[in-house]
Amino acid sequence: MMRKTLLFAITFLLIAAFGFSETYTEEPFLPLNPEFMAMGGAFVAASHGYNALFFNPAGFAADGGSLTLASTTVWVHSRPDAVYEIAQSLNTDAVDESALMTQILGVVNDQVTTGGFGAGASAGIGLVGGGLGLGLVAMVDSYFWGPTILGVSGYATATVAFVGGLAIPFDLLGIKFTVGGDVRPMVRIHAPLNNSEALSLVNTIIGGDMDKALTDIQQLDAMHGVGIGLDAGATAKLGPLTFALTARDIGGTTFAYTDSTVGQIYTSLSDDGTLPDGSENTDTYVIPMDICGGVSFHPDLGGLRFLIDPMVSVDCQDIIDVIQEGESPWKLLHAGAEVKLLSLFSARAGLNQGYLTAGAGVKLLFLDANFAVYTRELGTNIGDKPCSGMSFEFAIRF
Repeated sequence: MMRKTLLFAITFLLIAAFGFSETYTEEPFLPLNPEFMAMGGAFVAASHGYNALFFNPAGFAADGGSLTLASTTVWVHSRPDAVYEIAQSLNTDAVDESALMTQILGVVNDQVTTGGFGAGASAGIGLVGGGLGLGLVAMVDSYFWGPTILGVSGYATATVAFVGGLAIPFDLLGIKFTVGGDVRPMVRIHAPLNNSEALSLVNTIIGGDMDKALTDIQQLDAMHGVGIGLDAGATAKLGPLTFALTARDIGGTTFAYTDSTVGQIYTSLSDDGTLPDGSENTDTYVIPMDICGGVSFHPDLGGLRFLIDPMVSVDCQDIIDVIQEGESPWKLLHAGAEVKLLSLFSARAGLNQGYLTAGAGVKLLFLDANFAVYTRELGTNIGDKPCSGMSFEFAIRF
């Protein structure tokens, strides 16, 4: 009888400890840089320079390495016409605040119910080239969605990551191979917003009461923790063709989170430069592993390369999600093209999961500026949750 009682007690404790633990999917660490977003996100085989830190470590040995002293990227999760409409509404001289609020809420409600809305930014430095990849990047992002604005929910995250890795090229049977890998320790703060929190915050921001919005933000529950990602990649270059295969967040990158509030985190970082103790979070938060393949075509035009330098790239990304989660195969497809003119200007266009993308860039000496407009599919099938956006980058790069 005692043995049965003891067995029952142990079983009960195990259920209490683990039975209510949940597993949640974390967003990958990927600043939405306009260079690859304008190309439909197709950058696995074309990886080089600063953006190789986020796609393929084999790109650390590719041509086009760079020293990025500062890169600042900002993006908006919203259709460009909706952003313009809100800006026009705020700039109007109309005195009817009720009508103005109704108009803005109508635009926001349309965004929430279609593809969602939000904003983000990243800032970083990086040295990529000669087989070495080093980078320190901070990123913040937010996203809100729902069946109506009254049912809105969302999240806000802030991540600081160091990326360090190596790539080794070698020749075999006349083919130039490169294999690479990197390690990516990250510190992340994640504030999930339930319906009441998100709705209150959205209404406060739309109403223009930023002091109350800042106060409300500090009271939000938030998690903070550390995760270490591992990435590997390989390329095979045969003439103008480059074939590539990558595995990002190998085995899944798990964050060991601690519960606090935004205010506690801010105060602790401001006073001591450390995160608060908080209480342990028993749920599991994981960035899933992502396996991608790609091919790029970059012809060498010889003496004409200074005048015109074209490149085409096609990727299959999120292969595991499509196989395991039954998502539409269209979500695999990313294709893009870039044409550099006079080694100064770049024109880009692409197809991102069935949606058109476009953008351009200009590089004057060490100043680099790029922009893109794009749409991503955040639902299971094409058309379920198309989230449009704009991205801008300004960088000091050699």
